[in-house]
Amino acid sequence: MKKISYLVLLISAFFLCVRAEGRNLSHEEQLVRVGIGAYNDGFYDIAEKQFSQFLREFPTHKSASEISYLLGKTCLDRGKIKEAKRLFSRILNDGKNFEFVDYAFFWAAEIEVKLGNGEEARRLLLSLANRFPKFEWIDNVYFRLGLLDVEANRLSSAESSFKKVLALSKRDEVIRPSWFWLGILFYRQKNHEEAARYFKSVGEDPRLVSQTYQRYALFWLCETQLQMGRFGEARSTCKMFTDRFREDTLSAQIHWRFGFCEYRLGNSHDSVQIFRSFLKESKDIEMVYLTQYLLGEILLITGDYASSAKEMTLLLAKDQGNGLWGAGAIILYWNYLHLGEIDGANKIFQRLQRLNHSEDDKLFVQWLNAEITFSEGKVADALPYYFNLVNSKYRQRALFQIGKGYFFENKFREAITNLDILLLEFPDSNAAEECLFLKGECLSKLGEVDQALETYGLVTRQNRMTHWRLFALTQTGSLYSLRNEQEKAEEAFKRAIQDFPDHSLFYHAALQLANLNFKKKDIAEALYYYSIVLKANTLELLGEAYFALGEIFYQQGKDEKAFKHFEAAISHLKETSPWFFLTQLEIGNLQRKWERYEEARKSFRIVLDRSEDEEIKRAAKELLNHVESH
Repeated sequence: MKKISYLVLLISAFFLCVRAEGRNLSHEEQLVRVGIGAYNDGFYDIAEKQFSQFLREFPTHKSASEISYLLGKTCLDRGKIKEAKRLFSRILNDGKNFEFVDYAFFWAAEIEVKLGNGEEARRLLLSLANRFPKFEWIDNVYFRLGLLDVEANRLSSAESSFKKVLALSKRDEVIRPSWFWLGILFYRQKNHEEAARYFKSVGEDPRLVSQTYQRYALFWLCETQLQMGRFGEARSTCKMFTDRFREDTLSAQIHWRFGFCEYRLGNSHDSVQIFRSFLKESKDIEMVYLTQYLLGEILLITGDYASSAKEMTLLLAKDQGNGLWGAGAIILYWNYLHLGEIDGANKIFQRLQRLNHSEDDKLFVQWLNAEITFSEGKVADALPYYFNLVNSKYRQRALFQIGKGYFFENKFREAITNLDILLLEFPDSNAAEECLFLKGECLSKLGEVDQALETYGLVTRQNRMTHWRLFALTQTGSLYSLRNEQEKAEEAFKRAIQDFPDHSLFYHAALQLANLNFKKKDIAEALYYYSIVLKANTLELLGEAYFALGEIFYQQGKDEKAFKHFEAAISHLKETSPWFFLTQLEIGNLQRKWERYEEARKSFRIVLDRSEDEEIKRAAKELLNHVESH
């Protein structure tokens, strides 16, 4: 330490200046000279012996405080903590005018930390900071105060101390560790953005920070990114950790998180391989349970029901108190259903019901029973289970499922009642937009169009880019189209196109806009939107667009182009579609116009033989009679 060296030089100069006077060293001078030489050379046992003898023989010497300080530091370096504490405490309590009292405070605090006396260490450091704000190591003082406050869970004080380090210091050896601990503090406060910013700063230049802080900063950066759902960034952080620290005590934890990122990013195959590798190496029982559960969940999602069932069977064979047993049993239940093993599924469900459940567990099993019954399409059978849950903590979800169930059962008034109750009691529900959309659908089915439009408007005015907003805009446009309110219909479909350019319903909205413009004879605008629809991958939409383009060209007298587009429409339309038969009528008309009567008869016969629409069949029969007259 710079100040220790200065003290040694100062004492050496005082005691050794006798050489300049040309006389022999006195006994006390010899003790100090030998002690200082031994200290400088690292022979602390000899230094301790010399300094101790000096203090015994010359306790009132004017340099006694300085020698006590050197002896205290020597004892500290030798690990004689209690003796060092006694010496530094005496220096602080003597009240003498000692030049290095600030350093005595510092080392006394260090000793208290080593002895586990955090509060006493903190008291000494605070005294040092208050009395000696220009202390050479003041940044280190605040750093240690921050660490002590973290340990004592005084988060606000810790944050203040670490920020003082950043304001006062220019040394990376305390600045970057302070960034790390600020990251930890913000993580604990759930301020993940700030936490990530500090963790990233720690290791920006690996040369300026110890490997320990690099490792932990990367680990906690990954953890923070996981908490924020930034799985791509977390995966990159895991890779950076692995590249820098190939053999590390944290490697297994990083390896697991890498697998979790792959799982959340949809890379199921890679995540399965990583988790299986982790299971072969890990001895952490809790992590093994969690990994087996995740493997079972991933394999269920990917359709590998047999492998998923195997993982869940292993999990269920373990202690039922592991916290994942119930969830694992549910996954195994679903696997058995997919595998057609009904007996196995029933046994698992019975085991769930026979467990020594708390009241919450009993409610969960009842909820599970309702959900399973509902998912099997037995909506009417599921409703009583949900009604049993409306006065429990599942009330919100039960009301939602009851409303949805009544909708599926075409009991629209009952559906509206339950959806309204939910929206009234839980206005901030995550399902609020879906509830409003379902209510709009119910009102539309009941013919209450004005109320339906008003309800859809509650969804579209929220300006949240969810698919429920898109559905509401689409239904709004459709209802206005049916009421021949063309401008309002166009407005709704245009908003759908503007807000959701990457959704498949984008092309549906474009088709409706094309049809609306065709209807008002704005051919240029209609052609623009039809050209958009032709970029879609949905056959039915392509068929409708080609048919409409054929109609435009037919009305313009461009029969060849019309015929070409009608043929394209046929290749994209299903025979169950009314557009298929309308297109056959138009093809037949053109063939009749060109006096290709046999081809015309063929088109009209297809309509008569296969269509179930009586109006279209009547038109085809009338046209066929015209052909037969030739």
